[in-house]
Amino acid sequence: MSGRRWARVTVLALGLLGGIGSGAASAPSGWPALPKDVALGPGHLDIGLEERLRYEYTDDFNVRGYGTGEGDHLLLVRTRLSLDYRLPENAHVFVQLQDSRFFLSDLEDQPRARSNSLYNACDVKQAYAEWQTILGTPVGLKIGRQSISYADNRIFGPGEWGNVGRYWWDAVKLTLDWERVQVDLLYGQRLMTEQDSWDDDHFPFRMSGIYARWKGLPMALETFWLQRFSTHGDLVGEDGRTGHEKRHTVGVVWDGIWRERWDYAGTAAAQFGSYADDEIRAFGVNLRGGYTFQAPWSPRLGVEYTWASGDSDPADGVRETFDNVYGAVDSFYGRMNFVAWMNLEDYQLTASVKPTKTMKLWVDYHLFRLAESGDAWYWSSGGVARRDPTGGAGEAVGQEIDLMFQWKVHRNLDFFCGYCYFVPGDFIRRTPGPDYGSDWFFSQVTMSF
Repeated sequence: MSGRRWARVTVLALGLLGGIGSGAASAPSGWPALPKDVALGPGHLDIGLEERLRYEYTDDFNVRGYGTGEGDHLLLVRTRLSLDYRLPENAHVFVQLQDSRFFLSDLEDQPRARSNSLYNACDVKQAYAEWQTILGTPVGLKIGRQSISYADNRIFGPGEWGNVGRYWWDAVKLTLDWERVQVDLLYGQRLMTEQDSWDDDHFPFRMSGIYARWKGLPMALETFWLQRFSTHGDLVGEDGRTGHEKRHTVGVVWDGIWRERWDYAGTAAAQFGSYADDEIRAFGVNLRGGYTFQAPWSPRLGVEYTWASGDSDPADGVRETFDNVYGAVDSFYGRMNFVAWMNLEDYQLTASVKPTKTMKLWVDYHLFRLAESGDAWYWSSGGVARRDPTGGAGEAVGQEIDLMFQWKVHRNLDFFCGYCYFVPGDFIRRTPGPDYGSDWFFSQVTMSF
């Protein structure tokens, strides 16, 4: 344990020393710079590089699940090299290579899944061509391997916290940008990341959708209709029969400011379709608001509520468990990633201050409960963590406290660290398996050029 503690303190100290030694808003004069705006043929080339290092210490859990009874530590290293070739008339070609590796962890000596969140040797993360306002029209097109994100990434986001990234898409996006609304038409397949070979295979489903961003309103308003069509035919319904999945998700996202100090935002979504022989009927909601005081450090207090329906009867042929769609999970339902937006009630309180324009310190409190006691507690990956089909274990999953600090040291350097603690509730204590309290600490430095 002493070796792990030493590594944790060392990484944190290095991050702080790097920030203190160059603590200006703009990059120091000796900071390296890569070629930008290089004239090349009919266009101009920008070369970019990002290096992200994160140390994590976990106690009584790891990335595979809760209640391991052991601690682990990881050093995550992610490198990205990008080439952006900008052409006239709002067109460009973008290529991004990514290499993701991890060290120090006990998981290094254990078998890893074919597609996992920690390791993916050098591969093509993005490679697309994009042309907006084609020939002066409101039409735009983006085609190729790409990340897709909207609003706060809750419904559609790349999942950038993970060392590899949650969602990569081989996709086509057609944009229609009118005066009152911008509409994106989407179609694609989610890429399956291979550990040591080129990523050229896909998960067995197809994504399509319509995403609209409305303009000229007193708040940001976005509406969507997303589909997932799975055709591998081996999904098992409540009656034991196998079949496909055809899941539709419709909803709305809003975000606004009232009287300068109050902020409010939310997401509401409904799902319908079929899963094998089951009917899909599920719902998800997120509501949040806060108040920022006119005082030094701009203190803010906020509240948030997240709900996702669970399955009330596992034998009625109606699948009521809400699905997380294509969204990120890492910053929404507790930083420790113990729950997913599935069969969930999450009551959250948050408080934050900004000591300077480039620093933020905040604390979040989460109370996690099951929406339906007879449905499962779902891990952040969507897999079942535990289930009591009788419902006798109750709904109280647990509580989590997250303490975070983020510092934009200068234009090319970010520092981010945090400590989190999870307290198990009655549901965990009453179901088979460990019921430990769990700690998580991380320290991250991101350098971009």
